[in-house]
Amino acid sequence: MTTTHKISLTVLIAGLVAGVAALGAFSAFSATTSNTGNSFASGTVAIGDNDGGSAALYTSAGNKPGDSVVSCIRVTYTGSLASSVKLYTPSVITNGTMFNLKVERGTQTTGVFPACGDFAATSTAYDAALGSFPTTYAAGTDGKAAAAAWATSDTVAYRFTVTQNDDPTANAHTAVTSSGSHDFTWEARSN
Repeated sequence: MTTTHKISLTVLIAGLVAGVAALGAFSAFSATTSNTGNSFASGTVAIGDNDGGSAALYTSAGNKPGDSVVSCIRVTYTGSLASSVKLYTPSVITNGTMFNLKVERGTQTTGVFPACGDFAATSTAYDAALGSFPTTYAAGTDGKAAAAAWATSDTVAYRFTVTQNDDPTANAHTAVTSSGSHDFTWEARSN
């Protein structure tokens, strides 16, 4: 066999092999399946109260030792994720030792903010000097007793009682002693 015949035969065999390979690639069995409509979305964390977030819980002036002001507020959780709620004031309160703050948790169905209507206490969240109230979420007072989680539509009513403490120091009250303006914050964080 001559070299030309060998080359021609090699080219012919290579062509046949390529043709069979191509035919095999186009004649295979196949099947597919799909999974459609995939989506991923976050849950929500949302909290509000019955004052609309814009009214003072209490204001009082001209108090003498033992005088108190009492106000109530209802806080409702509307988020979709289970959350922990804490109550704190975001800043240190001026003359905080001069006033006592008692915060009670409970239920209330009647009464327009800040009236207490039919408030019924279920636990005491805080009862000490106003100036010692927590100033951060981490140190905050639990929104529910035993730090129970909040779920969608949970509502807790709070009764705040602020009392002027006695100070028998001579000449200590020749000028007004005030707590200054301060805020209370309920913060929800998902568990």
